[in-house]
Amino acid sequence: MFLAFRPAPKGENDTTDDSRKPGRGRNHQYRPQITNSQLALVYYTILIHALGLIFPVRLCWAIRSTIKDLKFAQIRKVTLRRPTSKAHFRTIERGLGYEDSITSDCSESEIELATESSFTTDSEYEDELLVHAIILPNYKEEMETLRETLEGLASHQLARSSYEIYLAMEDGEAGAAAKARALIKEFSKLFRVIDFTLHPQGIAGEAQGKSSNLCWAARYINGKYTDEKSKQNTIVTIMDSDSHLSSKHFSLINSLHRAYPETADTTMYVPPIVFDRNAHLVPRLVRVADILWAGAGLSGHYRTSSICPPTSVYSLPLCLIDLAGGWDAGDTAIGEDLHMYIKCFFALNGNLTTRSVFSPASHTNVHSSGNGIRGFFEDLNARYKQAMRHMWGALDSGFVLKSITQLWRAKRVNDKGLPCPPSPYVLLIPDRNSIHWTNTFKLLHRMFEAHFLPIHLTLLLVVSGLYTLFTPEAQIPRLLLQTLNLTGYVRLLSALNLIYFFFLYESYHALCVSSRQVEMSRTGLSNQSFSYRSWRKTGLDFCLFPVAGVLFGSLPASIALVCQFWTTKLVYRVSKKPTRGDLAMA
Repeated sequence: MFLAFRPAPKGENDTTDDSRKPGRGRNHQYRPQITNSQLALVYYTILIHALGLIFPVRLCWAIRSTIKDLKFAQIRKVTLRRPTSKAHFRTIERGLGYEDSITSDCSESEIELATESSFTTDSEYEDELLVHAIILPNYKEEMETLRETLEGLASHQLARSSYEIYLAMEDGEAGAAAKARALIKEFSKLFRVIDFTLHPQGIAGEAQGKSSNLCWAARYINGKYTDEKSKQNTIVTIMDSDSHLSSKHFSLINSLHRAYPETADTTMYVPPIVFDRNAHLVPRLVRVADILWAGAGLSGHYRTSSICPPTSVYSLPLCLIDLAGGWDAGDTAIGEDLHMYIKCFFALNGNLTTRSVFSPASHTNVHSSGNGIRGFFEDLNARYKQAMRHMWGALDSGFVLKSITQLWRAKRVNDKGLPCPPSPYVLLIPDRNSIHWTNTFKLLHRMFEAHFLPIHLTLLLVVSGLYTLFTPEAQIPRLLLQTLNLTGYVRLLSALNLIYFFFLYESYHALCVSSRQVEMSRTGLSNQSFSYRSWRKTGLDFCLFPVAGVLFGSLPASIALVCQFWTTKLVYRVSKKPTRGDLAMA
C-alpha cells in the first residue's frame, strides 16, 4: 500500500549534491518526494475531514434554531408567512394509482416563522376538513405499547373529528388480527375511524416488516379516497408504535397545509425527535447512541434547509403518496422513512417541499428486561441490532444513484418534446422539465454523510495513526505530514463542536420533556414516563460519543456494506421497547 512508502536506498554512483535537495530532515535525512498515490491520499483526507467538520457545525446550527423555534411555539401562536414569489403553475394529467405515477416538480422548500399578523390564508382552506390518516405499522409489538400510543392520540381534541387510525398488522404474526380487534373495540368511540389491515404472507418481492405492512395499509387508504379533492385533504401520518405525538403536532400541520396552498400537495411534514421516556434507565452508551441518532435527524431542521429526511415520524398528503407510487415493500426498503422521502424527492424532480413541525415526536430507547451486568450487555446487543437495521438503509444510497440516472434519462426524453400519457388525475405543478440539481447534490451529500462518512473517518483515523507511529517523521513527505497535522486539528475542532451539541441538547431535551409533561397532565395521562437529564447524572455523556459512534455507527455500517455484496435481505428483528408497566417497576 502507498502508506507503507519507504525511500529507495542511495546508490554508490549517485553523485547528486544532497545539500541542494529540498525538504532536508533531521539527523541529515531527507524527505522523499511525494508520490501520485500519496498526493491522492492528501486530497482524499482533506475532503473527508472537511465533510466531517460540516456535519457537527450544521448540527449545532440546526439545534440552536430548533430550540428557538420550539420556545417560540410554546409562548406564541406559530404561524407561517406565505412565500413572496409566486410560482407559475400549469396542469398536467396524472395517472390515478401507484402504478401509473410519473415525475413532476414544485417550488423550493421554505420554512418561515412569523407573527400572527403576517399570516394570510384563503378562506376556502379554512373551511375544509383535513383528515389525518394515521398509520401505525407494527410487527410483534406489545399490546401495552400500542395501547399507550393510542391513548395519547385519543386525548387530542381533533381525535373524534379528524383522526383515522389504521393498525398495519402482519399476517405472519400469530394473533395479530385478534390483537387489532381488541384494540379497535377498546378505542372505537374515541376516533373518527379505527381500522386494521393484515399484510398477507407469501407475496413475491415483499418482506415481512414495517415497510410491507405500511405499504399494504397505504393501498387500503388509497382505495377509500379516489377523487382528487379528498386526496388533497387527507394527510397520512406514519409513526412508530412507541411514538408519542402532541396534539399541537397535528394542529401545526393543519396550519402549514393551509398557509401554503401552492405547495400543499407536494409537501412532507417532518418533526424532530427526542428520546425522553426511559433514557435514564438505559446504559450510557445506548443513551449517547440515541442522542447522536436524534442529532442526525435534527441536522436538517434549520430555517434555510431544503433537505430534511424524516426519522420514524412524518406526514404527507395522499395525493403526494399517489404521485410517488406509494411505499415499496421489498428488501431494499427496510428503512421505509428515508426510502419514501427519496421516492417523493425524485417524483418531484428534486423539488420536494419539506417543512419542520416544531412539536417533537417522543420515543423510547431500546431496553431489555435483564438486570445488572446481564441487562447491560442485553441492552447493548439490542441497540446494536437496531443500529444494523438502520445502517442497512445504505441500500438507499444506491437507490438515489439509480433515481438520478432515471431522472437524467427522463429529462432527455422530455427535452425532445414527447407528450405525457393522458390520465384522469390532474395536479397543479410547475414545469416538469425543471430539475433542481442543487437539491439533488445536497441529497447525495447527505447520503454519503449518513452511510459512508463514519466509516471513512474511522479508517483514516486508524490508518493515519498507525502510519505515523511506525514511519519515521523524516521519511514522510512534507505535504503528507502537513496534511496529517492539519487534519488532526480539524478532528479536534469537530469534536469540540459535538461537545457543544451535547451542551445544547440539554436545553432541547428539557424543553421537550417539560412541554410533554404539561400536555399529559392536562389530558389526565400523567402516569406516562418522563426522563430528565441533569449534569450530575448525564453531564458526562459527551465523553462516550467516539465509542458510541464507532460501536453503533461505523462498525454496523461497515458490516452492512460488506454483507450487501452478497445479499440485500435482512431478517427484521423487533427492538424491545419498555411498556408503561416496565417503566413503573424500574
